[in-house]
Amino acid sequence: MRHLPLLALAFVALPCLAQDKPADLCIVNVTVVSPDQQARGHGPQTATVCVADGRIVGVEPGRATRTAAVTMDGTGRFLIPGLIDSHVHLYHAPGLHRRYTSQYDTLKAAYATQLPRSFLYYGYTSIIELNAVPSVNQRFEAAPVHPELYHCGQGLVLSNDFMATDYDGAAEFLADFPNFLHDRFTTPELPPGYDPREHTPAATVARIAEQGGRCVKLYYEEALWWPGEERPSFKLPSAEIVREVVGEAHRRGMTVVMHATTPAGHRLALDSGVDVLAHGLWEWPGSFRAGSTVPPEVAGLADSLAAGRVCIQPTAMTLRGTSTLFEPELLQNATLRDVLSEAYVEYLRTDAQVQRDLFLQRFGPLISETPMNAEALAGEAPRLLAHINQRYEREIGRWSAHGACLLLGTDTAVGGFGWSQPPGLAGFFEMQAWARGGVPLAQILHAATLGNARAFHLEQEIGSIEVGKRANLLLLRDNPLRDVDAYRAIDVVILGGRVLDRESLRAP
Repeated sequence: MRHLPLLALAFVALPCLAQDKPADLCIVNVTVVSPDQQARGHGPQTATVCVADGRIVGVEPGRATRTAAVTMDGTGRFLIPGLIDSHVHLYHAPGLHRRYTSQYDTLKAAYATQLPRSFLYYGYTSIIELNAVPSVNQRFEAAPVHPELYHCGQGLVLSNDFMATDYDGAAEFLADFPNFLHDRFTTPELPPGYDPREHTPAATVARIAEQGGRCVKLYYEEALWWPGEERPSFKLPSAEIVREVVGEAHRRGMTVVMHATTPAGHRLALDSGVDVLAHGLWEWPGSFRAGSTVPPEVAGLADSLAAGRVCIQPTAMTLRGTSTLFEPELLQNATLRDVLSEAYVEYLRTDAQVQRDLFLQRFGPLISETPMNAEALAGEAPRLLAHINQRYEREIGRWSAHGACLLLGTDTAVGGFGWSQPPGLAGFFEMQAWARGGVPLAQILHAATLGNARAFHLEQEIGSIEVGKRANLLLLRDNPLRDVDAYRAIDVVILGGRVLDRESLRAP
């Protein structure tokens, strides 16, 4: 017997809620804008949406036939699904490092307390942590109100990959990443004391699943950006080991995400069945000085990505990070104070500014082939970085035009130079970058809702306004299919059927 699709159930009541039983909430006379409408051949439509026990129980044209404990008038407003950020890191804070301030612990604690509310303030009712720290996740979920949190467990690193270069030795690194992957195709022997059978694709993926991970994150970081001629020595995952990880993950119904920004990494992802590329193709030899030019072979690969089955998280805000070092106007932007405390913004305006000089000292040779004094470098860097960001925004638009599967993720907060990823607000910045690149607004909405849900096998729960799904909803004053600024015009956030006062989510 064929099952009725969810869209066919959209205008009937669920058996678990009798018609004469009041709903918890009905939003009447509201314009529903949901990404599933286009698949049905429909556009936005005026309807009544009813919620009970945290789920949508009715999407009915006209006025609801049932009563509700609370009725909300949606006249002139637009109801969309709650947004999903599919690439976050809850353990970092944008631009905050212990070495820059004596107030690190105070600022980090206050940031962690505000973090869940900041995501919600900009409509992110679900987030996906790609490199989980259990204690950080537990603290996040202990907050009185917080987005729904999904995760990939701890990132699946190699015993000797790029991330090991941040440590003084292998023992310290492997102690921090006990579930590391042994790539026997490139590294026959593990350090003494480690059993290779405990670090196979089967064993490592199984542990991630046991910890509640619904995805696996791999890394292909070549560090082409490394300044100078002497890069540290490290390994990259082989195609053979990646295929084995993909096979184990898919056998368990888990999504495989790969960090990659270079042509070699993207080709490997295409060839090995990786589901999601975390970051787009923005780095190749000479790319830092290339300004607005993209070599034909890189453009061709980008087109192949669009035609392939892999989905792409462009994370334009990650690339933009260093640009914010040269954008003092960002720190004067009033919207920043919606998601970060005044004390935190003051830190970014003062102590954190040392990052600009450190960046110029470290990456000056990449900015200019000829030696420049500090003043000249400070003048050249923002011009070059602006060109790189504009080039990448056009690349995102090119992917869209070629039919790529795009997923909205912000990499909040990556932990590098700059402060391009304030929680929640970074999602809006990401949408603006896509819009500037020419991505249609309907695709932006899809990428931030149903596209993300499908990529991580959550489409039965979230991502669209359909009967049976979780009642994660946003009531907007403007139409998101007409203006990207609509995502700043949120009136009401509804999380699991609970109506949240948006002003209560603002940073103190």
